[in-house]
Amino acid sequence: MDDMLTESRSTFMLVRNDACLTRANEDLGVYQSFLRRRVPASGLDTVQGIWVDEEDVANLPDALVLPDESGARRTVRIEEAAGINGLWMLCWLEAAARTVSRVDLVDALLACFRADDVSTVRARFIPVFADDMPDARVIAEMQSLESQFPGLVLPPIFQNSGGSLALASASSPNQDSAS
Repeated sequence: MDDMLTESRSTFMLVRNDACLTRANEDLGVYQSFLRRRVPASGLDTVQGIWVDEEDVANLPDALVLPDESGARRTVRIEEAAGINGLWMLCWLEAAARTVSRVDLVDALLACFRADDVSTVRARFIPVFADDMPDARVIAEMQSLESQFPGLVLPPIFQNSGGSLALASASSPNQDSAS
């Protein structure tokens, strides 16, 4: 259990719409404050992305199918979820964050919600990056996401060290780099 608390797990959010995203961000701040009081030594998990979908947010999956290191498929359980079902859910995968890429996460969410053709999907994916991630890495990941999932990926948002999401889009990947 101690390893689970110290190793950053892969997390993502399911959110119904933009209005729920604002609410989810407020609730997320309160929830993470509670977690820091409960287990002060544990770091906050950076949300890898937000799946925005009117229909599927209430259909929390039990697991996602992701590629493993060898390229084979593996089923990764959703170990824990918190939120308000039908509005927003923060989900923790049993896999460490470094083993789940954003591309793999989007691919798994598309498969989970039976979206065969990206062009017909009403859902959208918002990549979330730690606000201290280097610009070059953010740009590279965004280019990869946009090329593999055209029309599905929205501009990124950033998460600060306190766990809050900066919902207003910046013109550059990191807000500091605009100066």
